[in-house]
Amino acid sequence: MSHKILYHFLRLIKYVIMRIFSCILFFSLICLNVSAQDIVFEFNPSQETPSIKKESLENGLSIYTFRFNVEKQDKSIQISWHIPANDMHIYFTSQKTGGVNPDWSSQLVQSRATANAPLVSLINNSNQNRLTFAASDALNSLKFHSGVVEETAQIINKIVIKPTAFKGLKTYEIKIRIDQRTIPYWKALDDVSKWWASFDNYTPLTVPDIAKLPMYSTWYSFHQSLKTQDVINECKLAKSLGCGAVIVDDGWQTVDSNRGYKFTGDWKPERIPEMKTFVDSIHAIGMKFILWYSVPFVGTGSEAYKQFKGKLLNDRSWSDSYVLDPRYPEVREHLINIYANALTSWNIDGFKLDFVNAFNSSTAVPFNEGMDFSNVDKATDRLLTDVSLKLKSIKKDVLIEFRQPYVGPLMRKYGNMFRATDCPYSFVQNRVRTSQIKLLAGHTATHSDMIMWHPEEPVEAAALQLLNVMFSVPQISVMMNKYPDNHRAMLKFWLSFWMKHQDLLLDGKFEAHHPHLNFPLLISKTQEKFVAGVYATNTIVPVKSEKKYFEISVINASGDNAIYLQFSKKATKKYKYTIFNCTGETIEKGTVKLNNKSPIKFNVPKAGLLQMRKF
Repeated sequence: MSHKILYHFLRLIKYVIMRIFSCILFFSLICLNVSAQDIVFEFNPSQETPSIKKESLENGLSIYTFRFNVEKQDKSIQISWHIPANDMHIYFTSQKTGGVNPDWSSQLVQSRATANAPLVSLINNSNQNRLTFAASDALNSLKFHSGVVEETAQIINKIVIKPTAFKGLKTYEIKIRIDQRTIPYWKALDDVSKWWASFDNYTPLTVPDIAKLPMYSTWYSFHQSLKTQDVINECKLAKSLGCGAVIVDDGWQTVDSNRGYKFTGDWKPERIPEMKTFVDSIHAIGMKFILWYSVPFVGTGSEAYKQFKGKLLNDRSWSDSYVLDPRYPEVREHLINIYANALTSWNIDGFKLDFVNAFNSSTAVPFNEGMDFSNVDKATDRLLTDVSLKLKSIKKDVLIEFRQPYVGPLMRKYGNMFRATDCPYSFVQNRVRTSQIKLLAGHTATHSDMIMWHPEEPVEAAALQLLNVMFSVPQISVMMNKYPDNHRAMLKFWLSFWMKHQDLLLDGKFEAHHPHLNFPLLISKTQEKFVAGVYATNTIVPVKSEKKYFEISVINASGDNAIYLQFSKKATKKYKYTIFNCTGETIEKGTVKLNNKSPIKFNVPKAGLLQMRKF
């Protein structure tokens, strides 16, 4: 053998050995492996081996209870395990949907009491669950990650628990629910939501009927330039369209209109000194009154800043404001009294409690003797628990709204309305975000971000803002008195449809198809009724049921003038149908004989509605 051939042969052997070594090194991650029957869990060598108890609920569904000795633990705890990347290409969390990331990606889920849900779901292209894992600890700061390993085509799943979760404890316990059943992923997520709600400390707040009615918001329509009579006039029109409450947003508490928080924190109605009269006027219309508060912020121009200057969570100013530190009992008492006084003095009906995710332990100043909590997340839980208990003791059907990303399972204990985070004019984002919330929120009312559009838009384009949030509670924020008659006719028609089918749209069995494609098809159904929202062209609506639907409704937000329905063998053979345009005018009526061999095409105008009733 020549020296040259020998040289290349040795290089090849070296390469093979290095690749084998890299795989071994990757799998071990210098970690300790502990077998818990069918899953091998891996832990960092710096932490003690936990005890592991497995509870098998059914084939493919288990709950693992980990109990760690943390008396001497001062670093994060990591739990990880590998599974083959077998038909799991779609990644869903409470904050993101899309493709599966590589294991080295920085795309992580970070959950705590006031941010996101402690869950990851991996899905196939047919909407089937492949792996959904969730943690019982929704209070403390946790990180979640699932990523594909390039060398092995395996998925590594990680849960990292920060030391703040177990500081001062001797033992720390966490349950991990691992679901590998081949079921629709929305069923897997709903089961996780019910599991969380079964914990005593996560019992969801009751949801008053008014929380499930459309609402008018002043934010996009007025911003901080609130004028009470203009708001009252808008509310009269909103009430006639079916709205049950008004949310008076930022601007009521200060005459400053610079969209900052320099004068936030005192919560005196400087712009609206006649607040009680204003509230009474809204009540006279027949609507409830919800008031916005930025919970953690104190502006440098406020009296509260002077009072609590040494009791701030961090030393960083944002928009001329700081974050109060909930670890001080006097801070919590101060905030609770503000909301209780507003409820009793002005007779308001609810609160939009904003920015609570700013209570973040990652920026906290060190613990000192004046605090009664060392853990910011636990102090925040105490604050929000006491706020909800106090307000419910004054008015049992009080409304409390929170906004993404603070819509996790623990937040359901404090509030009864979850709203999509701000996405003005983006109906795609509004559809995605309301769907993300709804899939995990159980009976807590899912609200859209406030819809807005330009008055000169074609009415079919304006309608898309509403049609994309039909499976949530719509919030409207335009000055309707200044919009064209056909825009108001569109709102009246579609809100009338929404009110008539409220139970079906909000509480039916919800299916959110293809999250990686921004949910192009949404379906809600009961045993007798079926409604679908179509949001992409050439989408085929599968109408399947063991029982025959009495009524079928299909919302055409696809951008095309046609929709397609595929019926099952057990479908009723004949239906009467009516097609409406977006302002409620009847375009066509007729009867149709169904078949289950090929999709049936209906010519439904853009932003229009197809309704079918069996004979």
